[in-house]
Amino acid sequence: MVFNWHLDESPPIIESHSKAKLKVLRSYLRAYFDRLNVNPVREDFKLDLIDGFSGGGVFLDGLTEISGTPLVMLEETEQARIRLNRNRKKKLHIDCKFYFIDKKEAHTNYLQKTLLERGYLVGNDKLVIRNDRFENEVRNILKSIQKRQPRAGRAIFLLDQKGFSGVELSIISRIFRELPNAEVILTFAADALVNHLSDRPETAKMVMPLQLQSRVPDLIEMKEGNGGRALVQRTLRDHIRMATGAMYDTPFFIRPRQSRRALWFLHLSMHPIARDVMTQQHWNNQNIFEHYGQGDFGFLGWDALVDSDTIPLFQFRDLDKREMKKGLLESLPKELYRLVYEQPVTMDALRHTLANRTAARFSDLDEVIVELHKEREIEIRNPEGKRRAMTVRHLASTDRVALPSTQLLLGLSRRS
Repeated sequence: MVFNWHLDESPPIIESHSKAKLKVLRSYLRAYFDRLNVNPVREDFKLDLIDGFSGGGVFLDGLTEISGTPLVMLEETEQARIRLNRNRKKKLHIDCKFYFIDKKEAHTNYLQKTLLERGYLVGNDKLVIRNDRFENEVRNILKSIQKRQPRAGRAIFLLDQKGFSGVELSIISRIFRELPNAEVILTFAADALVNHLSDRPETAKMVMPLQLQSRVPDLIEMKEGNGGRALVQRTLRDHIRMATGAMYDTPFFIRPRQSRRALWFLHLSMHPIARDVMTQQHWNNQNIFEHYGQGDFGFLGWDALVDSDTIPLFQFRDLDKREMKKGLLESLPKELYRLVYEQPVTMDALRHTLANRTAARFSDLDEVIVELHKEREIEIRNPEGKRRAMTVRHLASTDRVALPSTQLLLGLSRRS
């Protein structure tokens, strides 16, 4: 649904899928501030927050007015300032700059009114509102961030587009090239794209922002073949990651009640910690997203509309964690054997390799690897090559996973 804001009207009524996105955004920002400010002696923290499709800033939920994405960003920044300074001797100065952009003048007018009513200083050098298309503003935003943060370049871009072609993937690629520490949260109407796939000329034009013109025939063949929509969606997810240059992606899948067409709320980043923090939000926000698979390396990570009758629903509950761990104990040894066959591999490298293929957090992977070490299916060694004790509980990123000195048949020690 397209939301509209007008100065002489009440704000639009929010729908369940938009509430779900707001919940994830709020919880992720909270976790982001906390994770990057664990050092109690840190005194300064800079971050730029960009909302490329900001809307008017508020919604109606029944008779209650609730915060939209711009206000969520502002509120969570202020809450972090209070929370993180609560027990610090040296106060942490959180220096955030906000960019709120919308192509509709009525929306930016409404947003400005909303922010002024709440006491925010609009138009200063820390809170920028632009009535324009995001693609027209991104160049100046990147320059501003690089000037303000020449070393860290921390930024979160929220691109809550309507549909699937409002954001060119080349723009996201540029963001990561120029700001390697940036993160992008992208809404992507996956079902709408799959439904529009055809061999008509307008389809090729429609997918140009996604750099998919040459792949349309293959996607149509997948859609009509045995793989169906699930295979198309897997291909699209992989394509987005490769076209943007993102090393990690964490997909949330939302099915609006009105259209029943799946939306992806896709987190893209260059760093494994960012991916792990976002994956934790899956486990924190149970029951508001639909995922299918076992959670281990058979985890689909997308909403398989046609095949969902035969694929188990994964809801990030305790039962799902137990089943995921069980699956990882079966499948991870083979993955590890392939990766460490020639030489030991660091935990950091393993996380990098495995992150996008499972619902597991790094702590979940560590737990399984420790258990395999205790059962002598693999060995955990410190950076000097010495085998760690069987009682080890916590793994460092520099620890190495290796084949056992005395090799058994893969998996035999646990299942015999």
